[in-house]
Parts: sequence; C-alpha cells; structure tokens
Amino acid sequence: MTVFATIILVICLLLAVQSLLALASGVRFARYTRDPANGRQREYQPKAVILVPCRGLDEEFEENLRPLFTQNYREYELIFITENESDPAHGVIAQMIGTSPRPAWLLVAGEARNRGQKIHNLCAGIEMLNTIDRRTEVLAFADADARPGADWLAGLVAPLGDKRIGATTGFRWFVPLRPPGLAGWLTRYLPSVLLTVWNAGALALLGERSRFAWGGSMAIRRENFDRLRVLERWSGAVSDDYMLSGAVHEARQRIRFVPGALVRSPLSTNWAGLLEFTTRQIRITRVYSPVVWRIGLAGYLFYNLALGGTLAILAINPAIDFSGGMIIAIVTTCLLGAANGALRAVVAFGLINSPSGSVARWAGQISAHAILNPLISLLYLYNFLSSLVSRRIVWRGISYQMISPSITIKEPLRDPDGERREA
Repeated sequence: MTVFATIILVICLLLAVQSLLALASGVRFARYTRDPANGRQREYQPKAVILVPCRGLDEEFEENLRPLFTQNYREYELIFITENESDPAHGVIAQMIGTSPRPAWLLVAGEARNRGQKIHNLCAGIEMLNTIDRRTEVLAFADADARPGADWLAGLVAPLGDKRIGATTGFRWFVPLRPPGLAGWLTRYLPSVLLTVWNAGALALLGERSRFAWGGSMAIRRENFDRLRVLERWSGAVSDDYMLSGAVHEARQRIRFVPGALVRSPLSTNWAGLLEFTTRQIRITRVYSPVVWRIGLAGYLFYNLALGGTLAILAINPAIDFSGGMIIAIVTTCLLGAANGALRAVVAFGLINSPSGSVARWAGQISAHAILNPLISLLYLYNFLSSLVSRRIVWRGISYQMISPSITIKEPLRDPDGERREA
C-alpha cells in the first residue's frame, strides 16, 4: 500500500470513529429519556406563569396555543405578548382568552429598538408581572409554533425544586406538513423534511447536564432569574436562550433536559425558508457561543472534505492501491450515521406521541432521518461558511445585524408578508 493510500485509509478510519462517537451520544440520549426518574418528579408545583411572545400566525396557531390553557398544573397563569394590536395573532389570542377560564393576560409591548423583538416582548411581560404579582415563583417560556403536551409545565417545573438545577428545558421536534400534489411535495414537503432532520441533531446536546436551554420550552425559578440578572443580560441581545443559558452556566448551575417537554412543532417551509432558518441558527451560534461554533465548523469541515474527497478520489482513480479497510470504514461511517438518525427519530416520536397516520408515512420519516445525514452535513457546512461572511439575520420578518451578544442593530428592512413565518 502506498503512502497516499495509507493516508486515505487513516482518514476513513477517523470518519468511522467520529460517527461512532456521534452514535454513542445518541444512545446516551435515548437511555436518558427512558430513565423512570424523569417522569416521577411532580411534587414541586409552586405558582407559575407561562410567557408566550407572539408575532404573526404560525402553522396551526390555535391548536398550538390551546394546550397552554389546559395544563395539568395546580396554579398558573398565562401572559401573551405581541408587538402591537394590528398583529394578526393579537385578535386570535384575545378570542381564546375570552373563552377560557384560565387566568391570562394579553400585553402589547410596542416596537423593539436595538434588541430582538422576541426579547423585547419577554421583557415587557416580566416587567408587567413584577408590578402585579410577587407570588409567582417560576417563569416558564413557550413559543407559539410549538404544541406542548398536557404535562409539559409540570415536567419543566418539578426538577427546579433541586436548587442545583438553574433551569430546565425541552426542545422542538419539527413535524412536516405534507401539501397535496407533486409540486407541493417538491417545493414544501421536501425542504420541510430536510429542516426536520437538520434540527434533530441538537438532541445530542441535551440530557442531565444540557449545554443550552431552548427558549421555546424552558423554565427557571423567578428568584434565580433575578439573581442572574437575566433582564440586564437581555438588553441589546437577540437570543434569549443563549443569554439565559450562559448566565446559568456561569453560576455553575445545571440545565436539565426534560424529555416530556419535547414539543411537537408543525412545519411547512420552502427552500428559501430552509436556508434562512438553518443559516440564522448558525450565525446566532457564532455570535453567542463561539466555542461551540468553532467545534461545529471543524467537525463538519472534516466530515465533508474527508468523505467527499475520499469518494471522489476512488471514483476518479478506481485503480488506486487501496485495501478493503477503506471501503469498510466508509460503509461503516454511513451505517453508523443512519443508525443514529433513525434512533433519534424513534425516540422523539415516542416522546411527542406522534399523531395518528399511516405506518408508511411515519416509517418514511424515520427513513429520512436515517439516509439524509450526508446531505444534511453538506447543509451544515454551507451554514457555517455562510456565517463566516455575515452576522445579519432575518427573524420573523425583521432584519438584525448582530455586532456582539449585547449589541444588536435593528435594520429597517422588513418582510412585507410578515403574517406567516417561513420555518
């Protein structure tokens, strides 16, 4: 075997090891979700409030919000916040509040200046809460594009009885909505499936000691929120969850993932929405978590260059002196990635109690998580490279330039059709 062939073999073996480590993370996540202790803690139920910042009408908007009014929890209230009364979400929420016995508030926050509109809405809700209610002990946060289960709030709050846990978190699992016809499949369903698989990779970062809390499904004790001065940290920021997560970690507290707080998120996007959403997440990560961003860039750069380069060399020069170990390592890499993707999907569908549908449909989605990993890796690489050249994001029709974690410039450009978000 030549030196060149030996180098290729070593690269192939490193690829297999990388995929094996990723699968090991997936197995640890699956075991954690099956731990009976995650479902037993329900005794700690102090008064809580759920804050829901809204902008525009998401997919199945009312169906997503309705479970928030009927949580299996002793005492809690709801605060919905919109930018203005002309937001289409405002009228829908007002009607839902009017027909529900659950105590709920609908607040107009006004337009944000040099910070994200979502953070501006949340700050307005918390400031209002501080003036009207000091009994509330827990702050929970929900996004309007996600649909929690009936025990979502109880699951998020219960671990907070342990003062070592600074915050709890769930996560979203995108469920692509399938439009009729071949054109709908190509232009909306396929990019929605790709986004679902892309988003699923973050589950490996969650567990007993999660690396982050996701803002669409998280909770924190109110006294801890105040002690960590989260409102001050949010000043000038665009990412609520990264800033809160950083504050919790700096205080040497834990962020615990609650499997029952994994929420179903109906999704219908197009190709432009797919690229916008995925690139936005990585650009935010570059600004708010540069260490994680650098690790991710190195990992996806190596994976794509090593796998793609090796396959290209073998295709161009099939007569190259190589051993069967190369082929075995490449096949093993692909099989391990497929197993990891399928495992995540099976675990997630079990946690969100996936809605009824044909066996073929759900088997098809699990298969997508198994076979699309190489394509998703290319998408990730595009996202990382794109984040190198720009810190500009568009979020719910508003353009932001992220100068630093605490300096955000809101740009005047707006999406004229801001009523429905892509992804």
